[in-house]
Amino acid sequence: MRPAMISIAALGLLTSVVGVSQAAAPAKKDAKPESRSISGAYDLVHQSVFRPAARAFDVPRLGRKITGHPRESANVDEQDHVRLPSTWWQPRIGFREVTVEQMLKGPGSGQGPAPGPWTVTKAKSAGVSAGFQIEDSKGDGFIIKFDPPKFPEMATGADVIGSYLFWAAGYNVPENTIEWFRRQDLKIGKDATYSDSRGRKHPITDDYLNALLARVAPRPDGSYRCVASRYLDGKPIGPFLYSGRRKDDPEDMIPHELRRELRGMWTVAAWVNHADARAPNTLDMWVTDGGRSFVRHYLIDFGSILGSSALSRRRDYATGFEYYIDYGAMVRMVPTLGLYKPKWENVVDPEMPAVGFIESKNFDPEDWRPDFPNPAFDERTVRDARWGAWIVSGFTDDHIRAAVAAAHYTNASVAGYLTRVLIERRDKLVQRWLGTRGPTLITSR
Repeated sequence: MRPAMISIAALGLLTSVVGVSQAAAPAKKDAKPESRSISGAYDLVHQSVFRPAARAFDVPRLGRKITGHPRESANVDEQDHVRLPSTWWQPRIGFREVTVEQMLKGPGSGQGPAPGPWTVTKAKSAGVSAGFQIEDSKGDGFIIKFDPPKFPEMATGADVIGSYLFWAAGYNVPENTIEWFRRQDLKIGKDATYSDSRGRKHPITDDYLNALLARVAPRPDGSYRCVASRYLDGKPIGPFLYSGRRKDDPEDMIPHELRRELRGMWTVAAWVNHADARAPNTLDMWVTDGGRSFVRHYLIDFGSILGSSALSRRRDYATGFEYYIDYGAMVRMVPTLGLYKPKWENVVDPEMPAVGFIESKNFDPEDWRPDFPNPAFDERTVRDARWGAWIVSGFTDDHIRAAVAAAHYTNASVAGYLTRVLIERRDKLVQRWLGTRGPTLITSR
């Protein structure tokens, strides 16, 4: 267990009063579901404390585990693929040819904001990271996010790489690009506001914007590096859960923990060390496409993958090896009076602030773990893990190099290290789950 999180969990028990708000009755077809929110503190405590306790007393599940007959994914076809159509995932790498060029254009145009000044429309003041929303010279909207001051290029690079890799893996993601701007490139919109810690809105002023940028480390030439995340199409209606169903979505018929595309995402998450794969980093959008309206499910906020963290620090060495609150680690340590040495104690720190912390030598391709237990990941079977490994196997070295290059790291050694680590982690996962090395299976299925 990582002790720094004990106080956070305790705080969550006291402050998690919001939880999940959701309509109780199913909605009519084509009726927009109600927007909902998820308390991050509630999610932390529920996934780390209450749900593991409930699983321990789930007799039918224990019986299936003992007899070696786990409950398989419920939405697969006769070829053991995800049954289509799916509003969660589309077959791309691993199931059809996806060129490097297609990957780099996949989430969107890949162009970012149009040339010209940016109009600031909204900003946030809560949390440890600065950020605001803008409209470019064409009127397109973007969310602007920055790196922690002591770790330049870390979170922004991870956010961009994640958007390309997860899109190529088949998931719905926002279009993220690295951008640079100067203070004089920003103008304040007529109705631009920010919300204080109590949710009260105030107009954005020059002084406020200058104070916000003071929390961001400028580049040597005085410009600021950021990630610009283009607004998603449709209307946001809140995050999705990795368990249960959204009862006000008439098309959401399969419990999420039984969905192959969510269970099998464990392998992809393990590959890129997406330790923050949980409900608050998802978003449902109410979209109209092909003459009908429906919910499309997105993965968002990849700033905490690849050893990065959107907080004012990087990932610790135990990330990927243990949950923040890991009962198994506790059980192993207590009988040995603390003499038990976990695997992560042998890792070697690359000491690259732009990467954070991720390595491949001690990476466990069989028992990788996110920060908090994920309901869909917990229910994965061998078939689910192999499905995800098939996707990972389809990423060539060129795909990986191109995705890393899109992060525009200043130091070439950072890009080289991250590329090598992703290739080695890919090969370990493919060897473990498919019994072969490297992406050799892309056209054989």
